[in-house]
Amino acid sequence: MVKSDWNMDGIVKAYFGECSKVPFADRMEEWQYWQRFLDMLCVTALFLKEQGCEESFQRVGGMLNDEELMKALEPHEKTIFQGKERFFQVFELLLAKEKDGPFAAFLTGGTMSYGEILAFLMAAAVDLNRKYERVFGVLQEEQAATAKPTLGLVLDLCALFLEEGSYESQLWNEDSFFYRFLLESKTEASNMSRLSRPLSLNRRVVQILAGEPVQIGGLSRFVRVMEYQPEMEELLSNQESFEELLRVFSTMSGTKEGGVIHLCAMEGVGKKFLMESLGSVAEMDVLCVDMPGLLAQKEEMGAVLKDLVLKCVYEKSLIYLEETPFEAGELPKVQRIVTFLQDYVKLFFIGSRWQKPKNLSVQGSWYTICLEFPSTAKQKRFWQYFAERYEIRLKEDIDIDQLVSRYQMTPGRISQVLACALLDGELDEEGFWVSKALLERQIRMKCSAEFGEYATRLESAFTWEDLELPDNGKKLLEAACDRIRYRSVVNDDFGFGKKLPYGNGTSIVFYGPPGTGKTMAAQVLARELGLDIYRIDLSQIGSKYIGETEKNLGAVFEAARFSNAVLFFDEADALFAKRTEVGNSNDKYANAETAYLLQKIEEYSGVSILATNVMQNFDNAFKRRMTFMIPVEQPDEATRLRLWQKVFPKEAPLEENVDFSIYAKKAELTGSNIKSAALAAAYKAAAGHKKITNQDIIEAIDFEYRRTGRMGIGNELYGELYMRT
Repeated sequence: MVKSDWNMDGIVKAYFGECSKVPFADRMEEWQYWQRFLDMLCVTALFLKEQGCEESFQRVGGMLNDEELMKALEPHEKTIFQGKERFFQVFELLLAKEKDGPFAAFLTGGTMSYGEILAFLMAAAVDLNRKYERVFGVLQEEQAATAKPTLGLVLDLCALFLEEGSYESQLWNEDSFFYRFLLESKTEASNMSRLSRPLSLNRRVVQILAGEPVQIGGLSRFVRVMEYQPEMEELLSNQESFEELLRVFSTMSGTKEGGVIHLCAMEGVGKKFLMESLGSVAEMDVLCVDMPGLLAQKEEMGAVLKDLVLKCVYEKSLIYLEETPFEAGELPKVQRIVTFLQDYVKLFFIGSRWQKPKNLSVQGSWYTICLEFPSTAKQKRFWQYFAERYEIRLKEDIDIDQLVSRYQMTPGRISQVLACALLDGELDEEGFWVSKALLERQIRMKCSAEFGEYATRLESAFTWEDLELPDNGKKLLEAACDRIRYRSVVNDDFGFGKKLPYGNGTSIVFYGPPGTGKTMAAQVLARELGLDIYRIDLSQIGSKYIGETEKNLGAVFEAARFSNAVLFFDEADALFAKRTEVGNSNDKYANAETAYLLQKIEEYSGVSILATNVMQNFDNAFKRRMTFMIPVEQPDEATRLRLWQKVFPKEAPLEENVDFSIYAKKAELTGSNIKSAALAAAYKAAAGHKKITNQDIIEAIDFEYRRTGRMGIGNELYGELYMRT
């Protein structure tokens, strides 16, 4: 009989000798040592069984004869196997030796408890060595010559090296990674008790343990392994975003909760390349999931996700959900996928053009990294890179400098344009040629859907230093920024959110003459708050058909619902003209459209900005419903001087005798007029291959006057210039 004075060290030494923590040399040594551990447990269990001992064995499983059954029903104290602590030390030592073998991904990945690890080893043993079929059959007192291990036997062997209460609950949880991903589903065993059901490994898992390469297989329709392109490294247009991604990945990988890292940017900016670069640095494969394709296949989704998680765990891969839609119709399915993955994968990545919806719930942290649109200089490099990659020669009529000036395009779009142009290009002895007309046609085709029908994204390039507003206007704009910046404090912490009858957004009206900087003010606000700004195309919104305008407006606000975007209604007079007494049906419907838009603005939780030239067209009821009314007035002489001093970049080659005070005093121009005149003077100087002179500026100002319907001012400016010199 096995007693407490049994030499446990001698038994362990007989099986393992002087075993160190040096990692297993190869798969054969790895499996050899785990077999020795199973053999040690099994021979101990067999000895206990033959000696009729109660110590641990047959507490849960096994078939008992009548005499043993009667004895088991009698009141008695269960004794504890005295070698438990020594056996557990061996178990931990073997886990410490795991590093790169096929068992390592399953045993050390943190997806299984100690009890599940033993169940996994026992289930693997019968597929890798036939002797265990006989051994498990004897231990389970089965009549058949071969036997799979049962849960009851696993629980019995766990009692030989694990503390009671530390393994039972995990082994009963059939939603665990072990049950759902590693075991075969045996429907024919449904009539058996849980303790008697055989445990059999998934065929793919057995292939992995046997050292066979497992291909992506059925996943290939929706999943691909991303390949890093080292030649793209120097073109990485989001280096800061990549460094942020590395930092966040390192931090979240070290936390217990994990979570989701969200790459937010429009399609083609470089989200996939960032993931490829991360995989290269982390030395891990990245499994890229085609989310729109997967969401369209409801019946196959479960099987694909199961194979995806299994591949992720055993290959220690990263999962990237590409172009995940957050629209209301798709959100429930996205939520199911996210929830499923988070049950078994600690950290994964989502790529989307939208911000995270508020009603998408996740476990752990959600971290969003927004990728910036590439500069024109970087776009130029992308045009050159992809042209060389596709071995395309651009005809002499194509000027890349003009190309990037006219078309703001992502690297992905540039690649698509050139790939499609290649199919239609001209071929000669030296290769493919692409003409200007062909290239421009492809650009229009690829970019038409990028801006949408109703809104265009504005680049917020201006800062406070570029903006010239009267003191009152600047204070109001600062107050508007503070209202948006501290909205949560006032609404939530101060409790004002409960007092608001509608949404908690901010509505702003910029009013003043044309060209005074209303659009710039909107862009400065968006830049200051770190928000995207979209100009709403009112010519596309309005419709002569009853109800169509409201429908279009509803589509705009629905699209902006989760975007955190500033909606900029330029020249809002077209839709916000003064409401009149209802004299006919047209007046009635026009008033209804205006009321509907005011309602949507009030409901919108973001920022709405309206720009108008004629404030008199807005009645008092409308003004009361706007949060801020900010004047953008005609600039005075001092303001015009500051505008002239700032309009020319420091790189612009100005003649030393250029005197801006002359133009500020004599020429009553708006900020827009001054900018147009400065650009016209710069182009004239560039065409003449010379510096920008007083003559260039005076001619440009005179043209601005005549263009806006006023008398020319050139002679007056020349006279003032002559007097001062």
